[in-house]
Amino acid sequence: MIRQIPQPVKEFFGAIRTPYSYNISKNIYIWFGLLWGLPIPLVTGFFEARTNISAGLEQPFVEVLSSPIQLFFLAHPPVFAIIFGILGTIRFEKDNELAKTIKQLKDMAIHDTLTGLKNRRYFAHIFHDECARSQRNSEPLSVLFLDIDHFKQVNDNHGHHFGDVVLKQLGSFLSNHCRAYDTAVRWGGEEFLILLSSADEQIAANFAERLRLGIASELSEALSLPVTVSIGLAQYQQDDTLESITDRADQALYHAKATGRNRVVTWSKMGNDTA
Repeated sequence: MIRQIPQPVKEFFGAIRTPYSYNISKNIYIWFGLLWGLPIPLVTGFFEARTNISAGLEQPFVEVLSSPIQLFFLAHPPVFAIIFGILGTIRFEKDNELAKTIKQLKDMAIHDTLTGLKNRRYFAHIFHDECARSQRNSEPLSVLFLDIDHFKQVNDNHGHHFGDVVLKQLGSFLSNHCRAYDTAVRWGGEEFLILLSSADEQIAANFAERLRLGIASELSEALSLPVTVSIGLAQYQQDDTLESITDRADQALYHAKATGRNRVVTWSKMGNDTA
């Protein structure tokens, strides 16, 4: 039975073939190797020179350099430089792998894996910064709460896989139609939330209506299935918390669903909405 080669050995021989192992301008470990090996020929050469001087040789230092044993010691700095350079490449590659893994984990922590949108955790993280920026610049801020109408029926009649397709398509639609400085997130299940910067209640309502109409036409056509959303919206008020503004938007969303679905309802106008 052939014994498997240990992973450290594979990494070492892999690094031997890597140009970075011999790049003295970038791989600082090469210089560590040189400095590590340099004292060996210096010390041994010094003592051998003293011995040659004591022996009365006319050219003691030339004798040192021509000595076979001293040539062996002189080879230590470049050999150490190569070995350290190879080890430096292994360290460099592992650092890159670690950095890549950390980045992936950070991305996973703030993204919804199904839709590709940011997630609720990310929204909670940036909400206070966005509110502070809005107050600093005296700009309005609004929140849209979207919910897919009759989504349970989609899952029940067409299966959860098709339900996932609907969620992905909606996530893609929101990504393509939101402004670059807006934040669209999957709040959970079939609920989505959009933070609209520099948008008062009327601007947000107009934008929400365009989204509603676009979803009803584009997604329904793409999926060969009627897809509509109900949208509730609320504008940021002084000293609003994440819970308070999303609660108002959620109340408006609930009102939209209770009064027929596939519509936009503004929280401040719920009492006047008799449709």
